Amino acid sequence: GEEIVTLRYFKIKKGAFDEFLRVSVESVWPYFEKLGSRVIGMWKVITPEGITGSSPGESKDFDEVYLSTRYASLDHWKASRDAVLHGGNGPDWVKCQAALDRRRALTLETHVLFLKGSMASGGPYFMPGLDESYEKKPPKMTK
Repeated sequence: GEEIVTLRYFKIKKGAFDEFLRVSVESVWPYFEKLGSRVIGMWKVITPEGITGSSPGESKDFDEVYLSTRYASLDHWKASRDAVLHGGNGPDWVKCQAALDRRRALTLETHVLFLKGSMASGGPYFMPGLDESYEKKPPKMTK
């Protein structure tokens, strides 16, 4: 298909981001990734001091969150809306459904944008850390 990326906006209850992210990571994303969705990430909007052009300021009443996910096509995204048809209704769905219910309880408003384009030519880079520790050695003394 023609790959798309969704950018979903959430306005959530103030201070709820850590829980919102946790239930997403632990219970929602694994089920949807089983359907072929690829979560890119979830971010809380921040307002850095002294940065012009950023958001107008943090609200005292709510937090704002963005979630970005890749799909093989728009049809793939549509199919994921009927998740049980494609992923079943076993224990992982029950866990996902409970987490979706919790996210809904924390959500004040949400909407989604659909993005179409192309990935950067280099693709994502990932270099896992090595299980090593390093120490600086003193320079060798020469005579």
